[in-house]
Amino acid sequence: MPAATRRLTRLRRGLSLLEAVAALAIVGATSAGVLAATGAGLRTATRARHVVEADALATEVYARLSLASDAALRALPDSLAGGQFPAPFTDYAWRATVRPHGEWAGLMTVDIEVQWRDGAHRLSSALYRRAPAPAPAEEGS
Repeated sequence: MPAATRRLTRLRRGLSLLEAVAALAIVGATSAGVLAATGAGLRTATRARHVVEADALATEVYARLSLASDAALRALPDSLAGGQFPAPFTDYAWRATVRPHGEWAGLMTVDIEVQWRDGAHRLSSALYRRAPAPAPAEEGS
């Protein structure tokens, strides 16, 4: 084998090793990117699950508040102002506030916040309670 051919063969061997190292670097960088994207996707899915569960729990608290009497809504008892959810939702706690809406009699603003270890979800809505009718005047007095 001539000397020039031997030099080319040695050069090709070196390039093959260099190509293998470059390919490994590309595969490593791509793998790191895929793992980062997968981790972000899992965190997003977990957050979405918490928000969906928290929204359903907040809606349940709102339903409880909508069944409460006017007196209970004006002076919110501890059982309606906040608490911990029963199993299997023991990771969630809630707080509720009810306040008059302002110029409209009987309209109240309801704010419910459901919290978990890494976040919180807020539900704001309104409740309307018809103002009590005035007592009828006594006849014959």
